[in-house]
Amino acid sequence: MLAASVAPAMAGADDDSGWWPRWGMSRMMMGQWGMGGPMGGFDSDEMLDRIDGRVAFLKTELKITDEQAPAWDELAGVIRSTAEAHNELMRGMMQEFHDGDFLKKPLPERLAYQQTHLEARLEQVKSIRAAVEKLYATLSDQQKKAADEIVLPMMGMGLSGGFGHGMMFR
Repeated sequence: MLAASVAPAMAGADDDSGWWPRWGMSRMMMGQWGMGGPMGGFDSDEMLDRIDGRVAFLKTELKITDEQAPAWDELAGVIRSTAEAHNELMRGMMQEFHDGDFLKKPLPERLAYQQTHLEARLEQVKSIRAAVEKLYATLSDQQKKAADEIVLPMMGMGLSGGFGHGMMFR
């Protein structure tokens, strides 16, 4: 009796791989993305196109002086290179999701893959932090206040999907 009740449920799942189909997620995770596209419509090229504009905006908002320019230039370079490296990771991950390769991997491989990406992201944050600390040490109190309000939200690390209170009320 138990075998008879389990067989129909399992029979429909054989059409697709893994447990995702039984959770109603197979189309999303196996490359048949909805209107938002993979990962909510993330487009890494568009993000890179905006980096220079964001960096210029931050420099203007922080009122970077000539004396602060070397530390600023270092931070701007780190932001650009980090964004490029992050986008390469995202492109690879999105391609694997789109191709369906990620979910075909055994669980330990998927976890190792995620760990590798998280470690890479951590290194990116560390490099940004080091450059921010150098610049922050040169800022006036007023510049520090502005940085505290706008920099993290501008870098996608604020509240509400990257738009923290600094972006909303400035």
